[in-house]
Amino acid sequence: MKRRGSNVTRFWPVLACALLLAARPAFAEKQKARIGEKVGFFTADGVRIAGLYQKASGGQKTFILLHGLGSNQEEWQAFAMALVKHGYGFLSYDARGHGQSTARRDGSRVTYDKFPMTEADSPWQMMPGDLGGAVAFLGREKGVPERKIGLIGASLGANVCLLYGVTNKSIPVIVLLSPGLTYAGLNSSDAIALCLSRPLAIAASPDDTYAFQSSQLLFGRIQKNRNASFFLGSDSQHGVQMLTDKFQRTLLQWLEKH
Repeated sequence: MKRRGSNVTRFWPVLACALLLAARPAFAEKQKARIGEKVGFFTADGVRIAGLYQKASGGQKTFILLHGLGSNQEEWQAFAMALVKHGYGFLSYDARGHGQSTARRDGSRVTYDKFPMTEADSPWQMMPGDLGGAVAFLGREKGVPERKIGLIGASLGANVCLLYGVTNKSIPVIVLLSPGLTYAGLNSSDAIALCLSRPLAIAASPDDTYAFQSSQLLFGRIQKNRNASFFLGSDSQHGVQMLTDKFQRTLLQWLEKH
């Protein structure tokens, strides 16, 4: 297993980032009706994060939805509507440098296409902390306790959710759609080893080669976790592209159990 993981890590990460950009859904142009109220919060270094929030009903969980590289929160709208129909709440947001999250307090701009990929203190490395800011926002502004917050990330967002999620044991459930061993320098292989009992779902499509190989390797490290599940997407569907009606039903049924 370690040998296979090493090969994947060596040959695929740069190509994977290019594939993520090519595969991102064009929801911004197609989606007209939106669900959720506009909200915002600032990161620790002063980037204003733009989001959409919908309150949960009946004491259900609120899910933070985090998109992939080069995309934005619009890609979650269809699934957010499905969550709300089941009584769940959600907070989706544009990651730093994406969508409407490109302005600092001082008026300067940040854009993901100018983020360095290799520096240890790059803006990519700050994204798990940004997610922590989203969790804090829900508690501070909306009264949602951490034990009622789930994390669902797609592609790069999956890695961000995992890296933050393992640092906060109060988060009850994590869903990773098309995670990678490494996206933009965010490595998931060590973090996954800390998920030996927490409810966690991993999903990937067989023809989405890098994400599928990564997901198999990640799931292989937590096979003894009875609360972990692996779901298959279709063909080369990546991230939210897997959220067809059938897949949504399967995922929602899993969420209801956890």
